[in-house]
Order: sequence, then structure tokens, then C-alpha cells
Amino acid sequence: MSAFDPLALIDACYAAALEPETRSGAWSDALDGIADAVGARGGVIVSHDPVRTAQTLASGRIADVNLDYGVGGWWQHDTRIRLGRARGIMRPGTVTVDEMYLTAEEKRADPFFQHFIERHRLGNLCAYVGADPMDRYTLSFSAPRDVRKGPFEGAEIERLGLVGPHVIRAFRLTALVGDLRRETEGLTSALERMRAGLIVLDPRGRIRLVSPAAERLATGYLILRTGAVPAAAEPIEGGRFDRFLSDVLPEQTWPRQDRLLLRRRGGGRPLYVEALPLRGDDPLPAAGAGLGGGVILLLRDLLAPATRPIEPLLEQLGLTRAEARVAALVGRGAAPREVADQLAVGESTVRSQLKAVYGKLAIRRQSELAVFITRLDSL
Repeated sequence: MSAFDPLALIDACYAAALEPETRSGAWSDALDGIADAVGARGGVIVSHDPVRTAQTLASGRIADVNLDYGVGGWWQHDTRIRLGRARGIMRPGTVTVDEMYLTAEEKRADPFFQHFIERHRLGNLCAYVGADPMDRYTLSFSAPRDVRKGPFEGAEIERLGLVGPHVIRAFRLTALVGDLRRETEGLTSALERMRAGLIVLDPRGRIRLVSPAAERLATGYLILRTGAVPAAAEPIEGGRFDRFLSDVLPEQTWPRQDRLLLRRRGGGRPLYVEALPLRGDDPLPAAGAGLGGGVILLLRDLLAPATRPIEPLLEQLGLTRAEARVAALVGRGAAPREVADQLAVGESTVRSQLKAVYGKLAIRRQSELAVFITRLDSL
């Protein structure tokens, strides 16, 4: 049993919660660290919601056990869960050990222990039972130990009981962060379909966030610098745009003039700019916390040729959302470097996604992709 630093173990769990995927190495390391502290082989989180019980999260050391338990279907035969429900043992806030479920003699006669536990050379198990704050189903963080070790001791049980609540909270936080990221991606996708850009201003009009689409649309129309107030690129539009900002900032009566058409420096079609109030409690994670109110500037090129979004069609053909976006842009003539700049990713990432596109669509070269995308655009 290794040295016990509860704050470090708890911090590792919450750090892992911010990873975009629950299968990340950060989670595996966090669970293994707790397992070391209680003398176990590894750690695993199991939901007792029958719909999600097979979707377990385990540390790398017991990945084979976890695969057999979930994909192999052994979770449906877990005697501990069955007896825990029947006897009311698995109450939120409880730390359990095998002795609370079965005697050693009962284990030797139980099919789950004989055919699953013994095959993986597992011994006693200690678990913290928590409640899912969203749907009230119970979850457990379990630490199985090697078959060569005896029962868990008092200090080990106390340690798992101390960090267990944080493991459950961090695991749920992982799911919530994932949902939030998907909502943000959905907003970004919707803005792209609208051919719209987004600029977030703080209450004093200073730029906090500029979306990639807004950067493209603002070229020649606005001068944008993070931390500074935006300004019109065309000098004769400067006074009109400044008055527009003055009207829409929170300190002023809302609204006076909340939209305008801005002329481009050097000529060209106008850019539509609309201001939307941002309340201090609005959830806009990409803009950062603590804005205390502000303004969102929505930019749109209303006169741009309408292009039906084909990304949903490409996703139905097996591409991911990112691959579909790359396929559409490259197929319409953009070079990988231009796509990388437009999507704010590395060129190597674009080329890797493009390679995946070719494989999934059975395409060998960019000219074939151009023909394919042209056909989809013409539907």
C-alpha cells in the first residue's frame, strides 16, 4: 500500500473530469493512484442504471477485466449488485466490502465468482456507493484486489471512503463537461450553417472572443484586437459604428440601434451586424467566466450565395463532423493549408482527416472528392 495523499488523489480526479473523453489516460492514472493507496489492483466506476451498467470506466491495469465485465456481459450476472439491491446494502454514502454480501463458502458456490472473479484472479473488493445527482441512480467506485491478498483493512476502507465521493462527483462532471462541449459544438455548427460569425464584448466594449467565422467575415470591415474595442476599417464608417457600439453596450438604454449594415473598406457588399445583450448569468463557456454582462455581435454576409449545407449528408455516409467539414471545404476547392487556417487547426490535422475521408468514401485523390462534393451540392 503506497503513501496516502488524499488531496493529490482528489485533485487528479477533478483534473481528469475536464478531459474530453472518459477513456483518457488521466482517468486511468487517477483510478490507479487510488488503487495503490488502498492496496488494490485497479479501480472501476460502475453505474447501476440498467441502461448504463455495461458502460463502465476502469483503470488501465484492469482493462481486460473491465472489457469482459462490460462487453462480455458479466455485469448482468454480478451477484454483488443483485444482493445489494435486494438487501438494501447499496445505499448512497456507504462503503461496502465482499463480506457484506457473501461468505467465503457462498463465494465458492456462486457462478459469478467461480467463472468471472476466479478467471481474472481477483480477490476481495471494496466499493464506495454514491448517487447520480441527475437521475438518482446509484454508482459505485470499486477497487478489486489481487487474489493473493486478504480482506481490506480498516485504514484502507477509510481511505476509499474519503476519496470515493469525489470520484463519483468527478465522473459525473466528466459527463456534464462532455454535454456542454457538444452543445457548444452544436452552436458553432448552427452559426456556420447560417454563415454567421460571433464576437463577444465585455460591458466596456472590449473584445473577449472572436469566432473563426467572425474573423473571416470582419476582414475589410472591422479592426479586431483581443482586449480592445472593435473599430470600423473604413474611416468614413468610424463615427457611425462607434455610435452603434455606444447604443448597444449595457450601460446604455437597450436598445437604441441594435443592427446596422457596415460598408467595407475598398468597396464591396455590406456586412450585417446585429447586437444581442449578454446577461451576467448567461452560460457562454467559450467566452470565459465572469463577464458580468456584455454584448454579442452577430456578423452575417446576407448577400453571400446560398450554399446548402452538405455536412449532414457526409456524416450519414460515415464521416465524423470534423471530417465532413474538411471534405466539404477541400471538395469545393480549398487547399489543406487554407482549411487549417479557416478551422483554426493544424495542417497536419486536416491532412489526417482528409486521409480518413478518402478511406471512408473510397476516394483516391482530391479531384475525385471535388466531383463527389459537386454532385452533393447540386442535389
